[in-house]
Amino acid sequence: MNDAYVDAFRGIVKETKSSTGLELPENIEAYVVILLAHKMDRPDFLPEHSFAEEYLKLRRPASYSAKELGDTCLFVSGAFPSYGSKHGLDKRYYQDIGITSYDMVAETLNGELFSQLSTHFIFISKFIDITINNKPRNVIYFN
Repeated sequence: MNDAYVDAFRGIVKETKSSTGLELPENIEAYVVILLAHKMDRPDFLPEHSFAEEYLKLRRPASYSAKELGDTCLFVSGAFPSYGSKHGLDKRYYQDIGITSYDMVAETLNGELFSQLSTHFIFISKFIDITINNKPRNVIYFN
């Protein structure tokens, strides 16, 4: 991952926090910065098959593929909120898959982090939308 991307997204996230008053816990903020930087290095970030097919392949206990699917859903629903609309899919479709994927990951990996990502997925997705697309939307504050 390119350090310049990490530095750039760290600055952009701080600007979003400053301009909107929105806050993320430090661990979630760091995760979002790394996620955005990581996806910049991977123009082929979409799953090999459809999101639904990838989701149906997930097994318990969750493997790294559940984390990857959760990450991709968070990125797509935040950075590209209208992705899938030409096929009748709204961002909630990707959010639901991401929430469940992170919930599965919480059972085997860093439980606290992935549980927070799952629980607050929609807020984090909106935060990414504001950060990337610079369009404040009706946002619910992180509790």
